[in-house]
Amino acid sequence: MRWFEQHRQDWIADMLHVYGYINRHHVQRKFGVSQPQASHDLQQFLRRHPTAMRYDLHRKCYVAQAET
Repeated sequence: MRWFEQHRQDWIADMLHVYGYINRHHVQRKFGVSQPQASHDLQQFLRRHPTAMRYDLHRKCYVAQAET
């Protein structure tokens, strides 16, 4: 994984820890990436940490959950 990708992955983990949720717009605004790239980053994070977050349909964002 390249440094930029790892930096975004680490930031996603930090935001989940601090705020308890994240969405594509947060990633787009922070890093200036496209919507598809932000979606890819979140999906990649979810593949690497399947129990760290789940998508909340009502809030339309990913919310943190206890990793087991």
